Amino acid sequence: MKFKKRKKEPVKTFAEMTPAERQTQIEKLAYLFERMRLGDYVNNFNRPWRVLYMNLIGGIARGVGLTIGATLVIFILVKICIALIKLNIPYLTDALQNVVQVVKTTPGLGKVSAVIESEETGKPVEVIIQEKRGLRNGTRTN
Repeated sequence: MKFKKRKKEPVKTFAEMTPAERQTQIEKLAYLFERMRLGDYVNNFNRPWRVLYMNLIGGIARGVGLTIGATLVIFILVKICIALIKLNIPYLTDALQNVVQVVKTTPGLGKVSAVIESEETGKPVEVIIQEKRGLRNGTRTN
């Protein structure tokens, strides 16, 4: 199926338009500018401190969202690993125990390792975290 080519009408310059055509073109442009909210963009660039503030707030929100999202994903993956280890599948269990051991010994993942340890020992996560803090401060609580 072939499409017929439409003939393009020559574009009139603003000087060649009649006053009525000019008025309709200006109204179309005004409508498009309103839909694009062009005035808001211009106002933002007239106030650079507002642009900095908005970018700061947006960056903080993205950072917090990324942190919470990554924490949830790691938590869910650790829970899945622990559940698979409990199934005691021969080769998979060994590999997952190695992964869990790496997570437990990695600095900065204290709460994740506390969750793993609570699954293994049955103690509440808060108790394990308090014990680790006591070890870090040099006092051991039994």
